[in-house]
Amino acid sequence: MTILSHPTLTEWLAYLNQMGKSTSTKRNYDRAVQHFIHWSEQSYGELFDPAAIIPRDVVDWQAFQQRIEKAKPATINLRLVGLSRYFKWAVARGYVRQDPTVDVASLRLDQRHPKALTDRQVRRLLRQVAKSENLRDMALVELLLGTGLRVSEVLALQAEDVVLNSRSGEVIVRRGKGGIQRRIPLITSVRSALRQYLDSQPRLKPRDLLWVGERGPLQNRGSILYLLKKYMFQAGLDEDLISPHVLRHTFASRYLRTHPGDLRGLAAILGHSNLNTVLIYTEPTVEELADKMEQAEVS
Repeated sequence: MTILSHPTLTEWLAYLNQMGKSTSTKRNYDRAVQHFIHWSEQSYGELFDPAAIIPRDVVDWQAFQQRIEKAKPATINLRLVGLSRYFKWAVARGYVRQDPTVDVASLRLDQRHPKALTDRQVRRLLRQVAKSENLRDMALVELLLGTGLRVSEVLALQAEDVVLNSRSGEVIVRRGKGGIQRRIPLITSVRSALRQYLDSQPRLKPRDLLWVGERGPLQNRGSILYLLKKYMFQAGLDEDLISPHVLRHTFASRYLRTHPGDLRGLAAILGHSNLNTVLIYTEPTVEELADKMEQAEVS
């Protein structure tokens, strides 16, 4: 697309810069408005005039992106945000009388099942971590896969928050999202990994942060993100699966597969007060729907 400019666009971008907007935000907004300007000039055969734009133009622009460009709804919605910010500013400056984007709705996003690892991918990841022979990393990954804890909750754990008995155990999240405390039972594999790690840290005191590195306790979110992404990449996982949050989704999906319909139990473990939040894990994947259709055809 040809790089376009307009006096008001240049002034608006300068305004965003003064407001301290991030480089990424300014770039996305700039691209959105340029995309609209390009479409407008191509559609009407005349130079872009913000004062001449009406709501119908914005709706037609959305339709063009859907039908001709085949753009994703999320991309179209992101562009609409940029365009609406531009026109809101233009109204405040007196360049246009009304904002043509006010009554234009965002496109409804398709409900998507959260990305999660398959059982085979989980085994590949665990084997990769085991190869490192790093007891801390093994315990960390086992804990994430076995509890669905958020990275922030993992970082906040102290040694005394892990309770291990001979045949049971739990981890205490003292301040989860919303300041709520909860206790999460630990399965055998998680207890075993945590016990081995704690045995390797005899100097760890009850109030010490649980995860210890070469330079002291892990307190930076980036440290955990880095090691997780490293092992997930080494395990050969697809790029769109390489994310710590995927492990949380993996736990939730596996839990409901084993305990169908137990939304209340899953919500309690994940630290959600609203059951609607965990309903996304009940949505079937495309692969699951395909299997059911095949089974129906056979029967």
